[in-house]
Amino acid sequence: MPRASVIVVLLGALTPVSTASADPVAVGWPQPGGRGSPVVITYSYSNLLDGSLLLLSPQELRAATEESLALWARYAPIDFIEMADTGPPPSDILYDGAGDPRIRIGQHPMPDIAHAFYPDDPSGLAGDIHLDTGIPWTLGTGRWNILEALVHELGHALGLQHELDRPAIMNPSYPLQRYGGLGTAFLFPADIESIQAIYGSGVGRLQTISPTPEPGAIALVATGLISAVGRSVAQRLRRARR
Repeated sequence: MPRASVIVVLLGALTPVSTASADPVAVGWPQPGGRGSPVVITYSYSNLLDGSLLLLSPQELRAATEESLALWARYAPIDFIEMADTGPPPSDILYDGAGDPRIRIGQHPMPDIAHAFYPDDPSGLAGDIHLDTGIPWTLGTGRWNILEALVHELGHALGLQHELDRPAIMNPSYPLQRYGGLGTAFLFPADIESIQAIYGSGVGRLQTISPTPEPGAIALVATGLISAVGRSVAQRLRRARR
């Protein structure tokens, strides 16, 4: 059975909640050069950008995901490289995953707010992140801040457990409004210590695939090119007359 860790809304004390089993000992992705050396982790958008999530546009979802990935890469030598998605539609059903990106980010109806699968899960679900389709996700100071959820679930996808003793984005309750930071991705000292305990200290990078420009943007680019060509022709004509 896959081992996923979820975040839930709690009104009282922090209580760890997970599916299938308790949080395992932190286990990260293979790092052939040892702690502190670069580790490449591929990722993709399975169906996150298909327009079915409430309130947020695909552009906003992409920007939030990239901000969340870049935050973890700021404190550990992790190179996140975007790939075109392969594999089945997101669900909690086991699949092979051979050749798929390590972290596939998508959404589907679920009883949880969000959940992620640890790197040592024996199926293709390892590293996958799922958000609940029915949540009214927002940016800024809204209750269902997607940046906070993405950073938390990325922590699990990288191998981090829940943090029970100190303030952390990896606390199991949601939202973390009492700590501040809504509206932008953030980590606490406990989170940074935990990611560096797995991968070592260092700085990684984020390599994205340029999204296809919107029709409006294409029109603007075309207009600019036409204008530039027109100016070039006019300049040549002026020079020819001299």
